[in-house]
Amino acid sequence: MKPYVLVHGAWHGGWCWKKTAPLLRDAGAEVFAPTLTGMGERAHLNDRLDPAQITLDVHIQDIVQLMRYEGLEDVVLVGHAYAGMVITGVAEVCPERIAHMVYVNGVIPADGESMADQLIAVRGEEFAAWVRDQIENGDGFLPAPASAEEVGRRWGITDPEDLAWVGANVTPQPAAAMASPVRMGNPKAAEIPKNFVGGGESGFDSVSERARQAGWGIYPVDSGHDTMITHAPELADILLEIGSE
Repeated sequence: MKPYVLVHGAWHGGWCWKKTAPLLRDAGAEVFAPTLTGMGERAHLNDRLDPAQITLDVHIQDIVQLMRYEGLEDVVLVGHAYAGMVITGVAEVCPERIAHMVYVNGVIPADGESMADQLIAVRGEEFAAWVRDQIENGDGFLPAPASAEEVGRRWGITDPEDLAWVGANVTPQPAAAMASPVRMGNPKAAEIPKNFVGGGESGFDSVSERARQAGWGIYPVDSGHDTMITHAPELADILLEIGSE
C-alpha cells in the first residue's frame, strides 16, 4: 500500500489530521502528518528564527526532507488549503517520489504565484486585503483566529468539541510563507496524477472547475473548509480510493 504524507494548511499543524490519519492506518497505510516550520508544535521556533526566513521554500523543504529521510517512494501527497502551494513545490523538487497528488480545498497556483495571489478568489476581497496588510505591516506572523466563532466562520466547523480543539491548537501563520511565489516548470511534476477534493465552499468552486478542466480527478464533499476534521471518514475513503489506483 502506498504511503500517505498529509500536509496541513495555514494556522494549522500536523495535529489537524488526528481524525483522518488513524482511518488510513487502520486500512494498513503508512501515514505521515508533519508540521511545517513555525506552526503547531513547532511554533516555539518563532522566538528563534527571523520570520522573514520562514518562507514557502522552507515549508517545501520540510516535506522534501521528510520523504528523503524516511525513504518514501510512491507517495500519495495530500495538501490542505495553503498546502496546495507546498505540495506543488514539493513535486517540482522530487516528482519521482510521488504517485498521486491530492488537493483538499487546496489552492492550485500557477508558476510565480503566491498564496496571497489566491486569496481574492477563494476568500474574498476583505480577507485578502487583511492578509496583505499583515504581510506588509505586521510583525511577521498572521494572527490565528481568536475565538470559537471565528474558527467556525472561517473553516466551517460546527461541533463544539471540534471548535474547542481547533481553537486551542491554531497558531500564527508565518507571513513570508503567504507572500512567497512557487516556481514551476519540471515536466515530470506535470505528469503526476492530480486530484481535487472540494468541500463545496463557494470560493473553491472555481478552483475545482479549473482542476476539472485540467483533467484531474474530482471528488466533491459537502463540507466546509476543514474536511479532514468535519468529514474524516469520507475523506479517508477518498484518499484510500486514490491510493489504490
